[in-house]
Amino acid sequence: MESKLINLTSLSQQALKLGEKLCHKADTLVKECKNDIENIEIIYPKLRFIWGELGVQVQSVQKLKKIAAKQNEILQEFYANKEQELSIIIDKLDNTLESLRHKHVDSAIRENAVAIERAMARENNSNILGDLEKGIEFDLKNKDLAEKPYLYDYVEEQGVQDLKTKTQEEVSAIQQKQLDEMLLNNNNISLEKSGMDFSHKFMDLEQEASSMAETLVSLARNYDQVSAALKACQLHADASLNLDISVLEKDTGLLPTIVQELQEGLQYIESLSEEVRIINHIYHVSYDEANKLFSELDNFGSSFENFSNTIKELEVIDRFLDELLNLNMLYEEFSRAYDYMIIEIDRRYKVKEQHEKLIEDYSNKLEGLYFEESKQRDLFLQNYGRYLPEDLCPPIREPPIRYEIITKDEIKLPVLSYKTLLE
Repeated sequence: MESKLINLTSLSQQALKLGEKLCHKADTLVKECKNDIENIEIIYPKLRFIWGELGVQVQSVQKLKKIAAKQNEILQEFYANKEQELSIIIDKLDNTLESLRHKHVDSAIRENAVAIERAMARENNSNILGDLEKGIEFDLKNKDLAEKPYLYDYVEEQGVQDLKTKTQEEVSAIQQKQLDEMLLNNNNISLEKSGMDFSHKFMDLEQEASSMAETLVSLARNYDQVSAALKACQLHADASLNLDISVLEKDTGLLPTIVQELQEGLQYIESLSEEVRIINHIYHVSYDEANKLFSELDNFGSSFENFSNTIKELEVIDRFLDELLNLNMLYEEFSRAYDYMIIEIDRRYKVKEQHEKLIEDYSNKLEGLYFEESKQRDLFLQNYGRYLPEDLCPPIREPPIRYEIITKDEIKLPVLSYKTLLE
């Protein structure tokens, strides 16, 4: 018998806990539903009034919608044109950048740049700490220069991507810059259900919740009874033979039916509270939307003026597109300029060779003139020098001026490979 009572107690306890959970949820829903109904009673008359006022202005709004539709057509046409133009420009830019990805920078040019950076770093270092800091900085620059084997490595990639993204965002935003067509989207919700329509249902809901509470009390009573019987059975083992638990067994057998009734009651409360909650939400959304539309109607003149200004502001898109075009032209010219730079380096070396040849010729002539003049002065001094007092004209005994051609700045251009020059 003790095992039966233990089983009855366990079943009763489970039913009681589940009942408490169901009743707690039902109580919470009832409170929420009550608040929703009170909100509906407050907002319902306001909602009917404001939508009634909006209805008075139907004809005006219809005319305004035609204007809005026409202006929006202009915007959409503008968007289509700019979207196509943007696509073409970006394709051109991508192709230009792709060509830079495959265009090698002559290794001599990179090594030359590194050597110049190294020389400048040594020249600018003034103390040990400065040497250390600038040495680190130079190492980074040296590494950057060494890791730029293609023309694309000199492209401001992030800047290009930012400009592309910004332009795409501006073009895409055109679709959102429309004169609001919601100026008269007629109120499609039903305003027939006021808070009063739910009052009688709320009474049923409260009654159902009260019934569930009474049922919960009966579950608690059953649990108390089987717990007491089990305790008595355990304390008085002999007396347990005299206990009649048939009634307890019968009551416990009804627990599934009672729990099901609680669940059905909760389902009813959930259904009604959900209906009220949805209506409350719809009414509030509709009220906010009505206020918004009413405000737009009152200020449509300024809204239309702002829309006109918005169309003017779209000129900024053309500026972004121009920037992309200019950027593409810049990198196209960058590629061409690199080719011409190669030619220019070669030309300068050829000029340098010409200059060096001229310098060699002039140096030889100057040197010959110097020796010729030296012979003439030596001959003069041999013939007449011993007859002239030294303090009579000291400069007459000086050697001739010796001229030199000195290179002011040494050429720092790289020595290009034959392959680069051939290309």
